[in-house]
Amino acid sequence: MNHLSGMVWVEARKAIRSRMPLFTALGSLFMPVGIGTLIFLAKNPELSRNLGLVGAKANLTAYFATDWPSYLALFAQIIAAAGFFLFILIISWVFGREFADGTLKDMLAVPVPRSSIVLAKLVVVGLWSGVLTMGIFLLGLVMGVIVKLPGGSMGVVLAGGGSVAVTACLVFAVVVPFALLASVGRGYLLPLGAAILTLIMANLVAIAGWGDYFPWGIPGMYAQGKESLPSISYVIVVLTGLGGAVATDLWWKFADQSR
Repeated sequence: MNHLSGMVWVEARKAIRSRMPLFTALGSLFMPVGIGTLIFLAKNPELSRNLGLVGAKANLTAYFATDWPSYLALFAQIIAAAGFFLFILIISWVFGREFADGTLKDMLAVPVPRSSIVLAKLVVVGLWSGVLTMGIFLLGLVMGVIVKLPGGSMGVVLAGGGSVAVTACLVFAVVVPFALLASVGRGYLLPLGAAILTLIMANLVAIAGWGDYFPWGIPGMYAQGKESLPSISYVIVVLTGLGGAVATDLWWKFADQSR
């Protein structure tokens, strides 16, 4: 446990001293600000026309209603889609930077079990992703208040927050295997490329009607309001996360680390 806490501190310090938390935070802020701005324009068609956005109201309301329940439901979908790439960017950087910076040998020379190193990295990725998710949701609440959405209540906010939290947990679980890809690929390109392919496959599998059983499609289905997903879907997500963590741990233990 002392090894793990020490490695978590080391990984957190490396992240804080880099620019990545700032970049990911700024990137995540665009989501609630952008959605809030579109809703504001939808509620003010005269301003939209003055800005040359005549179709803004029609286009916006065609996808979701401008009230609190549907607005908060949209944030779960944002985490399932944009958050998926954001979490993969984080996990790719945390695991891939050792290879990109050439610090892997120095890290492995430290008298710490490699399992503690892998677990510490996953803990930091989880905390980092959780903080960004919370920031996106809280800023979304502020934007909702600013644009004066109707139908708000504490129950609605708690329900929306719960949906966002569950979606974020599901997304985190299915991005854990990308730690292995960042390790095997010794950098960032392999996991980021695989992320694009995975999202395409998730859409195709959902169209085919098998989305309940494809790990990387399940968070999106949940976020879209399909809370009656079969229990096997959640089991698949958990097993995907555990399998990714175990595979990454085994790779760090037994793969050739001579480079």
